[in-house]
Amino acid sequence: MIHRLLPLAAVALAVSAAACSSSTSSTSSTTSVVSTTAAKVTTTTAKATTTTAPGPTRCTNSAISVTAGPSSGSAGHANTPVIFTNTSSSPCTIFGYPGVAALDSAGSQTAQATRTGTPQPTHLILTPGNTASALVINTSIPSGNETSCPSWSGLLVTPPNDTKSTKLILQLPGCNGFTVSAVVAGPNGI
Repeated sequence: MIHRLLPLAAVALAVSAAACSSSTSSTSSTTSVVSTTAAKVTTTTAKATTTTAPGPTRCTNSAISVTAGPSSGSAGHANTPVIFTNTSSSPCTIFGYPGVAALDSAGSQTAQATRTGTPQPTHLILTPGNTASALVINTSIPSGNETSCPSWSGLLVTPPNDTKSTKLILQLPGCNGFTVSAVVAGPNGI
């Protein structure tokens, strides 16, 4: 009789183990589904692209004319605008300070203009025929032991960001150095 109960005990044990294993795999399966659902969340980012249209080229001496405007001033100062006119058929940009040197009667450079702090340089676009200018300021008041001022016979002007200069013939007093402003819109330097 013990031999007969043994197979029944083995079957009961097998059924009981199968029930437990089925219950565990059910829980495992549910956990697996939750993990899979969470893993499917994705994010995307769009990439921005930009393009820039070509702008006007820099104003060089080949695209502009350089002239001097009429001098004015008071209290021993001479103010002379240096005028840059776009003579090309396309717009161009101009920015910064021109180079300005004083010339003696032999055409030699005798002094260099220093830059003023005002106005601050701004980017200007010169359409064909339009002008920009910088103001050259020099004094006619002798200082120290001087009894008179030397006379300059002209200016050598280089447009901002260029290397080619233009010689302007004009008479200016040359006491105590001189200054040049940044280029501004219009022909009067201010």
